[in-house]
Amino acid sequence: MGPTGNTKVVQIHPSRLCNLECQHCYSSSSPQATEMLPANTLRTAIDGLAAQGYSWTSFSGGEPMLYQPLPEMLTHARAAGMHNSIITNGMLLTPQRLDAIQDATDLLMISLDGIRASHNKMRNHAKAFDSMVEKLPEIRSRQIRFGFIFTLTQHSLDELSWVAEFAADAGAQLLHIHPLETFGISNPKLIGDRPDDIEAAYTCALTEYLREALGDRMAIQVDLVQSQALVQNPDSFFLGDWAADLGAPLADQLSPLVIEPDGEVVPLEYGFPREFSIGNILHESVPQMATRWRDQVAPLLHWLSRDLEKSMANEPEGVFNWYERILQHAEKKRGPVPQVVPLSSLDTPASAPI
Repeated sequence: MGPTGNTKVVQIHPSRLCNLECQHCYSSSSPQATEMLPANTLRTAIDGLAAQGYSWTSFSGGEPMLYQPLPEMLTHARAAGMHNSIITNGMLLTPQRLDAIQDATDLLMISLDGIRASHNKMRNHAKAFDSMVEKLPEIRSRQIRFGFIFTLTQHSLDELSWVAEFAADAGAQLLHIHPLETFGISNPKLIGDRPDDIEAAYTCALTEYLREALGDRMAIQVDLVQSQALVQNPDSFFLGDWAADLGAPLADQLSPLVIEPDGEVVPLEYGFPREFSIGNILHESVPQMATRWRDQVAPLLHWLSRDLEKSMANEPEGVFNWYERILQHAEKKRGPVPQVVPLSSLDTPASAPI
């Protein structure tokens, strides 16, 4: 279940160390950050997650190219039967680093925040754009599949067409549009920059136009959904019959799964409230976490999703970022977590405080 559909994804944030200190960083990463996952622990977790049916890793950060065990982790995940992707700012993709990751990397996703001036401003670095662009010929020459991730703000929609043409001309296979979410380091710095509902609607319309205009040159994904999608595909939003799936592998019940730099494992998105954590890879095995998910967190997350759906019942039809909505709803509902939420009580919010 979850927004990733048949692709079972575990997002791995092995470190908060980064060569940049971006304005919109959700993890407060920086050159000063020291938090880092031990390689042995992460290797064991990857084995357990592969056994639970996860088919893709997505290494992010921090800047994953600064995580020294990254090549080893990619190779290990590939040997376990998984595909690998990396999300990077692109500035550190030297030939030597590409040599180390190329054979075990299925998709390289590079951050792109708009035209040169916009990108550099968001990245807090005067040469961020040019440094990233100069690495693209080397990536193309190696025939590594790559794409770009564009962070949409309230003020950047007018640059989306330029971003799409730039990405397609660069040889990218994918453009992923992700709306800015105001938590982490971006919260105080970018107040008012989160795209509103009108901007989201225009983004969806423009995305459809760009898909038609670009044809098969490049795929475009956007992290926005239509309201009616909740009814048409409830399992993707944890609104279906969760109890029917509890005997299935963890990957069939929860995707994406997120491993944070302190080892905490949370559903859906970095920074999800710890009341919904299914465990910590520094202290627990993946089978132990799968049991906690089944017995405690799954019913809680499904109750949360249904409660969010009810709260949206009187809203007009539109488009929205489900990831952001459910995270914000979880924050509003914070409180004591019951050990078990009985199936019979899921539709009664008062019986399932969070």
